[in-house]
Amino acid sequence: MVQTKKYAIRGMSCGSCAMSIEMLLTNQPGVTSAHVDFDAKEAVIAFDDAAFKFSEVEKVIKQMGYSISET
Repeated sequence: MVQTKKYAIRGMSCGSCAMSIEMLLTNQPGVTSAHVDFDAKEAVIAFDDAAFKFSEVEKVIKQMGYSISET
């Protein structure tokens, strides 16, 4: 089943950061779409709840130097 949730993203300093995070999120298992808004400092992620693992996404985002949390 596909769900959509908003997540707060911290540590972005420019629009390029948002684009990089968006590309990374889009390529994660279970993610069907992702949009990162630099101004709002948030990501809207649509995902298949059977395949999506927030802990894996969080780990990859942290490796990039950012943080992500559920809003």
